[in-house]
Amino acid sequence: MNTKLHQNHFDNKTRKIQRWWRKYTSIPSLTIVKNYLLNELTPDDLQDLSNKCHSITRTCCGDGAGLAGGTLIDMLLCNYFQEKLPEYKEHHLGESDMKICDIPLSQKKINGKSTIALDWSKNEKNGNREHFSDHILIINLKNEQWWKKNPTETKSKIKTAYNDTISTGMYLVDKRFCKYYVRLTKNNKTDTLIESQYLYLMLKRSMALQLSIKLPSPNKNLKFNLLHAFSE
Repeated sequence: MNTKLHQNHFDNKTRKIQRWWRKYTSIPSLTIVKNYLLNELTPDDLQDLSNKCHSITRTCCGDGAGLAGGTLIDMLLCNYFQEKLPEYKEHHLGESDMKICDIPLSQKKINGKSTIALDWSKNEKNGNREHFSDHILIINLKNEQWWKKNPTETKSKIKTAYNDTISTGMYLVDKRFCKYYVRLTKNNKTDTLIESQYLYLMLKRSMALQLSIKLPSPNKNLKFNLLHAFSE
């Protein structure tokens, strides 16, 4: 009897948590963004985007080239979305870089196992700013298993397998989940660093809620030429 009462109490608590998350997370709005991207970007568009990102990554290699390549891919994504998505517009306010369907998003690009930052700044004026004020759109350009086994020391209390492969794709991540479960750290370049373990949890969260869109593997070796990028 006691076991049954305990189980009922556990089930009721679980249902309350589920209802809380449904009410206070922004899953419905992120679902709108995901469905819009799927409706507006054809499989050929996604293939083209993958090929172009791969071309830039392949061209910008070597010491110090990662930052340049990342900047060029950010520019490519903004221009590509602007051309293909009527409901896209640039929106630089707080942490956001864009709006899709009038929903502010912070765009981040990674190339497999990485760290990211909410902003690459040590500016003290940002210290009192609200963090995770906007949802995050992460574009991952490398299909990779981040860990062969669980890390020696896990930083989060969330229990998960850390040896899953993270596919290339676009991942929408809910800001409220990040507020509760992602801890920011610092390094010599930023005060808002998200380490690889927390980034992995964010991507897994997106996958679990079916808020990710897979990008196909590159099928062409396009040649990137900066001079051809100019027009009147």
